[in-house]
Amino acid sequence: MEQPPAPAPSGPTVPKLSTTVLLAMAAIATIVLVAIFAYILLVAPTLRIDERLWWTGLTSMIFALGFYMMYAATHDRMIARPLAGGFFVVGAGSFYGSIFTGGSSDFAKLLYLILLSILVMIVLGAIFVMARDAETDAVRRARRKYIP
Repeated sequence: MEQPPAPAPSGPTVPKLSTTVLLAMAAIATIVLVAIFAYILLVAPTLRIDERLWWTGLTSMIFALGFYMMYAATHDRMIARPLAGGFFVVGAGSFYGSIFTGGSSDFAKLLYLILLSILVMIVLGAIFVMARDAETDAVRRARRKYIP
């Protein structure tokens, strides 16, 4: 009895079109994000440092909200959730920096700090509740018996 012929050597593996398009979209989005932040921080010469930080914070919060909405729609824990958290941290840090470098009175700075700290605490509380609910869901799923 003869051995069947060996399969023909395959060529280089080419990524699927959907993967290629997804990578292209990610690259374009990254370039756009970098361009927006570079414009705010480096190119806009008419803005003072506290104004640049304020605009960076606002832009970061908008992107954080966008990535959070993406996470809510897809439940992607690998990309969307860390990006939402990262942009929130950059936004909050920029707002704090804007408060400290601004020319406001001490009383106004105190009010801004209190308002920003309340916002940060609300977001951290929401993250805690979501993490607790996700843990409860994971425990509930682990208890299920799957019948093959």
